[in-house]
Order: sequence, then C-alpha cells, then structure tokens
Amino acid sequence: MRKWLFIAALIVLSGCAEEADKLPMRVVYTEPETDRPANAEQKIMAELYVVDQHHLVVPQTVAIKAKGNEEKAALEMLADGRVPAGFHSPLPAGTVIQDVEIKGKTAVVSVGGSFADYAPEDEALVASAITWTVTGFEKADRVQLKLNGELLSAMPVGGMPIAASGMKREDGINMEADYTGTGTTIPITVYFTAQNENGPYLVPVTRRISAKTNDLIAASIAELVKGPEPGSGLATDWAAGTKLTDPPSLKDGRATLEFNEDILENNGEALLSSNLLKPLALTLAATAGVESIAVKVDGHPDVKLETGELVPASLTAPLFVNEQSEVSAE
Repeated sequence: MRKWLFIAALIVLSGCAEEADKLPMRVVYTEPETDRPANAEQKIMAELYVVDQHHLVVPQTVAIKAKGNEEKAALEMLADGRVPAGFHSPLPAGTVIQDVEIKGKTAVVSVGGSFADYAPEDEALVASAITWTVTGFEKADRVQLKLNGELLSAMPVGGMPIAASGMKREDGINMEADYTGTGTTIPITVYFTAQNENGPYLVPVTRRISAKTNDLIAASIAELVKGPEPGSGLATDWAAGTKLTDPPSLKDGRATLEFNEDILENNGEALLSSNLLKPLALTLAATAGVESIAVKVDGHPDVKLETGELVPASLTAPLFVNEQSEVSAE
C-alpha cells in the first residue's frame, strides 16, 4: 500500500549522493511514523489520468486533499474538471462521484449524475482514466463500476464489456489496435513522448505481444525502438537500429542492459540522451517488474549523458510519470 505522502520536505532517493542530480530520479515525500489517516489540511500527491489534444489518456501529478478516501478525492477532481492546463477530463460535466469503496483488492466506484453523457468514441478514455487513476494508489488493482447503485457489466454508452471481477490496467490504455479476442497475446506498457504548449510529457501505450514471449525485457525494448504509430502525436528518441548486444540479465530486480552504438547520439561521441532513460525505466518497471537498470554500450566503457556527466551506474523509474502541474478548472 502506498503510504501517506506529504508535500513538504522533498527527498531524492539515489544510490549515492553524487548521483542525486542525474536523471531519471525517484522522488518521494516525507512520511509519518504510522499509516494513520491524514487530516483535512494535509495533501498527498496523486496521478490523475486526463486527456490531451491527441485524444490520449495521460498521467499528470497533482496535489489532492487527503480526506481518508484519496481515490474518491482524485475522481472528484476529474469530475469537477480541475485538471492541469493543456488537458481535459474525460468525465462529462455533471458527473457525481458518490463513493469509492475498497473491498480486498477491488475498488467499487459508484457514480451518478451525468456520467453516461459522454460520447461513444470516448468510452475507452473514460474507462481507462477511472481505472488507472484509482489503481494508482496501489490499494486496489481492479475497479468495478456502479451507476446509480447498479453494478455495471458493460459501459453505459457504447457497451464496452466490463469483467465481473472489474477493470484492470492489463486491459490496456491508449490501445493502437482492437485486440478483442486475441487470447494468444499478452499486454505490455511502453512509454512515448508527446508535447503541448507547457512542454513534453510521457504517455503510456498498451501493445500486445506473443504470449509465448519468454523475455519481457528484450520484447519491451524492441517495442520502444519500434516507436509510436505514425500520426499518433507521439514521438521517441530511440534510433531505429538500436538493439541489445547481449541478452539482458536480471538479478534482485536490477536489469543490466548492453546496447549497440546506435543508442548513442549521432555526433561521433559516446553520448546517451537522457530522454531515453526515463521511458526505458518506466516501461521495464511497468511490464517486467524491473526495479532498477544499468545501461552499458558495447565498446564504450565511459558513456556520458548529453550534459557531460557519466551515466549513473543504477537508474530507477520515477515515482510519478510526469511532474506536478498547475491545476485549473476546464
């Protein structure tokens, strides 16, 4: 369970002090000695899954008041349209979040008001935004929906089926194809980059690979190198010829990865773009359960970032995908 996180006293977790300013970094906030409920004056950081100009569901980190039910508080922000500038909520105006009840590892989200007033083409966005926002607090890994007290077996507008056990992250986000009925595949989550007037941000995309895949790390890297679909509004800094020169090794949650020279900046120097590292760490954490990574390049013992600093010996995925943004009403 994610512990209560306070806004004050930012701490950077790093393997050693001299690596503290390198990217990517994991940031957490000071914690109380116990997991007692926070009072109304305390706030926690949360990821709201909102929609961008490309019609993609995107995590944005915001501060919400901790009122003993942070899942409900986060969904209420979505329902009220209080989302970061440059994005909008997929929930229709007038949606009422009646309750979020955690039963075991299932969150039962009760909604009402104008919830069913979304457009049919937005149904997957609505389902993904609710599921990923609620499960981001790590108390529940599935979400059931109730509309005006009735448990739903399908979304109310387009009829998208909802499993009896609930919706889960493995159902997908920002799917690039219709994978309905593909029982011989498994989902993986890869991260690409998009940009609006406020700057770049990362977007999770679900792809499906063969269920016979026995190396999720290599398969995930192959999807990163493949890049986003043309016209999606997404981009990547991975060069098309990039590949692993040796099978990745994984020990105690730490993956050691050795790439060919194509991963380097194309300027004759052994420079590695830091824009590759955060999507790589997030992708491997989401798909393969990798806690940290070591990146090496064949034939180059001292690879540097574009800043001139050596690539850190160990890199971890950030606690939140995208940094905190200012919140405003739609």
